Amino acid sequence: MQILPDVYLVNGFAYGQHQNGYAVRLGDTVIMIDSGDLEHPTFDLVVANLARWGMAVDDVSHLLVTHAHFDHASHAAALKRFGVKIVGNRDAAEALATGDDRCAGYAVHGVFEPVEVDVVVSDGDELAIGGTAIRCLAAPGHADSCTVYEVMLRGERLWFVGDVILTGPEGQSVALGWNGGPGYDRATYVETLRRLAHLPCDHLFPGHGPASIGGGKRLVEMAYTQAMMTLR
Repeated sequence: MQILPDVYLVNGFAYGQHQNGYAVRLGDTVIMIDSGDLEHPTFDLVVANLARWGMAVDDVSHLLVTHAHFDHASHAAALKRFGVKIVGNRDAAEALATGDDRCAGYAVHGVFEPVEVDVVVSDGDELAIGGTAIRCLAAPGHADSCTVYEVMLRGERLWFVGDVILTGPEGQSVALGWNGGPGYDRATYVETLRRLAHLPCDHLFPGHGPASIGGGKRLVEMAYTQAMMTLR
């Protein structure tokens, strides 16, 4: 499913799946943001959907992992075997290397295949991939491994937020991420959303639910409001 020019959904709601995975063309390369399983294996589906839009796994240079949970990162080992570089923060790197409870395999009755992260990022780091700037924003609370990736594309800010913010069926409502992981922390989550709500965002791409084109900042502010009302 094409969402914007050069931005595609390759796993998720449009394909009858709950977990979103995205592919973005950046010049002569492709990056993916999140790729994993939830109810059943979906790696072959992701490969087929890349091909649907004229891409192949061999075209993918990096997988940006928003957090270590199974449904967002369990394809990382398979993608790395194709030469894809795995990107995540320090907690994600530690969790993915061991496949421990931070990957939440227990929640999906699955065993996480450990994988080494190639590029460890911190808050404020900028990656340059395919001539495009990608800013990394630390976003703990749902999990310590959470990172929001801001991709600047045609002068607009695209935020890939994982489970920091979820969207409803029409893309006009929000929900907060699952609280069953070992790294979940209510106060930290509120502070993350407070900080994000004061930053510009044009388009929002959640880990679950439809993307919001043009209403990104409004949804971030809605998520912060909801956190203030329910998590304090």
